Amino acid sequence: MAMGIDNVRLPIWRYKVHPQKGSISKDCISKDQTYFGVVNSNNSAQKHRYIYAAMGAMGEDVAPPQGIARFDLDSNTQESWFPEAHEFCGEPMYAQRRGDDSEDGGYILSTLFNGKDESSELVVLKANDIKSGPIARVPIGIAVPHGNHGCFASTDDANWTYEQIERRAKLSDKMETRGSMWNEVKSDFSGLGLRFDDMEEYFGEFM
Repeated sequence: MAMGIDNVRLPIWRYKVHPQKGSISKDCISKDQTYFGVVNSNNSAQKHRYIYAAMGAMGEDVAPPQGIARFDLDSNTQESWFPEAHEFCGEPMYAQRRGDDSEDGGYILSTLFNGKDESSELVVLKANDIKSGPIARVPIGIAVPHGNHGCFASTDDANWTYEQIERRAKLSDKMETRGSMWNEVKSDFSGLGLRFDDMEEYFGEFM
């Protein structure tokens, strides 16, 4: 799937792997400016019919992600919805609807940034009826930077308690602090990305 890069034309391509032939082929699905292509995660890396993506409002010309598009690979058609000129959608996220296992029976979620009042909303669209626009718009209460990536997790995967969230936050802080140290570029670094002092600590008995 095409990803967003400033000042670069981004058509959307579909790659197919042919194990028996030992080859890979690709097809251009759309020449319009597209970003953040996604599919229903249950069909990831499998045969799928629908692709969802954020889309620029100027056709094939370079433009920031603004609307949401759906591509039907069986009928070679596409439909899209665009908000107001001062509103911009981010990455679409597919959310499965309970009790519906079809490929397009769920919802598309996206954060929408309002450039006029610098606020953000979560917009919800029916995955099988993108052109009709959002069925719900939920104010987030803060401005989320435009262009952020996103993902959807079900309640079972994300129903953490406050204590679990706090533990994960502390672990994340520790990893970030440690990562900052590892990423420092200093003359005492080895080719392994370790300081020589660290190498002595970890591999002292072998040195």
